[in-house]
Amino acid sequence: MPTDSPPAPTQVARVRGVRALGRRIAAVPPWCVLAIAWLMIVLYAFPGQMTQDSWDHLTEARKNVFTDAHPPVMDLLFRWLDAVIAGPFLILVLQTTALVVGLARILAATFTRRAAAWLTLGLVLYPPIMTPMAVAWKDSVMAGCLVLGVAALQRKQRALALVALFAATAVRYNAFAATLPLIVLCFEWRPGARAVSRYAVAFVVWLAITMSAAGVNRWLTDQPMYYWQSSLTVHDIVGTLSLVPGERSDAELERLFAGTGLLIHHDIHKALRAHYRPDNFLPIINEPSPLWGLPNNGFVPAPASVRAAITRAWWEVITSEPAAYLHHRLAVMYEVISIGPRKMPAAVIRRDAYRWPEYAHQMGQGTGWSALQGLWTRLLRAVVRATPVFEPWIYLAISLLLLPLARRQRDVLALLCSGLVLESTLVLLAPSADYRYSHWMVITTCLAVIVLTARRSRGPAIRA
Repeated sequence: MPTDSPPAPTQVARVRGVRALGRRIAAVPPWCVLAIAWLMIVLYAFPGQMTQDSWDHLTEARKNVFTDAHPPVMDLLFRWLDAVIAGPFLILVLQTTALVVGLARILAATFTRRAAAWLTLGLVLYPPIMTPMAVAWKDSVMAGCLVLGVAALQRKQRALALVALFAATAVRYNAFAATLPLIVLCFEWRPGARAVSRYAVAFVVWLAITMSAAGVNRWLTDQPMYYWQSSLTVHDIVGTLSLVPGERSDAELERLFAGTGLLIHHDIHKALRAHYRPDNFLPIINEPSPLWGLPNNGFVPAPASVRAAITRAWWEVITSEPAAYLHHRLAVMYEVISIGPRKMPAAVIRRDAYRWPEYAHQMGQGTGWSALQGLWTRLLRAVVRATPVFEPWIYLAISLLLLPLARRQRDVLALLCSGLVLESTLVLLAPSADYRYSHWMVITTCLAVIVLTARRSRGPAIRA
């Protein structure tokens, strides 16, 4: 006799209920899925997180004095949008909307619209992608504009692609590295043109976008801050000298630093090593005991004579100690890609508003968050501690492994190269180890994994 008893009525009803729920979820229109994706990231981020860079933009926008410490185009965006709704909320709307729409359009080139919408929801809520998009940052606006540009390039919408990629280049100084592979590999001025002609025209287009974005930022600048001498230059000087063998005398270093405004005059080499951190240049110029009193923000640059002396010292140091300079830059990059102890990304900490509560209140911004946002942040912190998903080196390794597989998929190859080339600029340009610097590489890697997996397993693109 059979020993298996028929399922209980309650079990049957439960299974039917789950299936019915699954059918209802599957029937949700793609636009509704995308709206949910957008709404969820806005609920987490509302009204938009602020860091030092964000406050600098908002301050300059309201004072109507644009410096070049950050791209002035971002100040202009803040100024326009702050006039409609005060604060960072419309910046948040701009960058998250661009991300959601751009991702959906990119994925729709390979998947049905419904599948593309659900994949977009997953990518938007993937913590390493979502958390930087919660902050009113130039990095996040750049990412949104780049995905829009990629989608437009895929669809041969040249005008939209050029506008989006110009915007991305204008809001981030090193974004030209991200747009180079995208434009050169994917832009077609005239379909059917020979490869040499097409690549030459695309390179000229990229050069025009890069130069015009730089020109607009230069035109918008009211007060040059010469921020390079206040950040990366002194970081390179201190890092290089900290890693040379032996110890230089105070007399030698006084001569080297003559005119730079150095504040330490005894045991200088020991002080340099004590202040050196590969992951952060700020201890060099910030309290409680800075080496130089150089501006980190505001509207008054270091004197011209001090800047000239710092530039001279920088050139002398890196040319006389190239091995130590390379060691320093690789140490910085080691921190950027997070090899070693895990660090909490700034976008997950949610503490920045409390560092300057009086200033935030003067600017009309709140310094609190909802219970839901607090719970969500605690969950993200747990993800950071328990998993390696915020480690940029993993995405770097995956991107490098995927390059050979993408050689016949020009759009995917362009995405991978875009993330990798932008990341490579950090070897020489990163002044600290912010996770946001690697955010675009994380996005391109995730997109490449999804699209390549689908195309290699199912063949040609599928459209709804």
